[in-house]
Amino acid sequence: SIDPTPDTPQRGQTRLQGRAASAEPFWLVADGRLDHARRVQPGADGHWALDWPAGDWTDPDTPHRLVAWRERDGAVSAPRTLRLSREWVEAARHEDPAGDDHGRDGRYRYPADPSYADRHPADLRSVAVRHAGGALQIEVELAEISRVWNPPMGLDHVALTVFIELPGQPGGAREMPGQQASLPGDLRWHRRLRLHGWSNALFSHEGASATDEGRPLRPAADVRVDAERRTLRLTLAAEALGGLDSLSGARVYLSTWDYDGGFRALAPQPQAWAFGGGPADGPKVMDETPVLTLR
Repeated sequence: SIDPTPDTPQRGQTRLQGRAASAEPFWLVADGRLDHARRVQPGADGHWALDWPAGDWTDPDTPHRLVAWRERDGAVSAPRTLRLSREWVEAARHEDPAGDDHGRDGRYRYPADPSYADRHPADLRSVAVRHAGGALQIEVELAEISRVWNPPMGLDHVALTVFIELPGQPGGAREMPGQQASLPGDLRWHRRLRLHGWSNALFSHEGASATDEGRPLRPAADVRVDAERRTLRLTLAAEALGGLDSLSGARVYLSTWDYDGGFRALAPQPQAWAFGGGPADGPKVMDETPVLTLR
């Protein structure tokens, strides 16, 4: 059995304890994940106690289901519910100038369709990057968040692309798939997140090129949009980023454009559904951050 667990969300780790019918070892299993189960050795009197760490749990409102399980005969305890999470630590922040959403050479203009008129949905205003162990959270503030097309992801008229270089990892890619551009400086990406009103897709760099997005991965980001505050919060679980213990030293870069079955076209002059101000093969980057290194 597992003794009653705390009613309130816990941080970092919490002590679990209970009773067993004998001193035979068993496993504590959370959310059915046998690959993350922890071995428990009861005392001679059957009492057991264990400090359970939050690991890659980062949402204090998510209830996790715990059971004690004996592998020999499949016996299980009654379940207990636990809410436990790691603290997010801010690792990088960037304040972006207003009105610099004109491309790398300053000549780009939004499409001519009236839904873009006098609006700046691709204008980054700030980016805060946090990590909790191997999990990553990025909060982005935009000049505005458009929803005129009723997008299921909560924002439209902009696509956000996030490139992540993982610390201590070999390889990586330099090309920005579909955007006709390369990453700034010596940055290489191992994970790439493409987000817009109708998709939320994560990729590994394997097989990526200027035209190939790479190997699809799951899970993608948890996305929370706050239109009133003009912010979106993207959370990537540790397992999506290779299950690292820490992301200190990782590098992150964000860019904006728009997407419609592919990154929206570019033309010398704005068209109804094409950006203007450059050749068709120009870089598809409307606004961008510098490369952010996580502390």
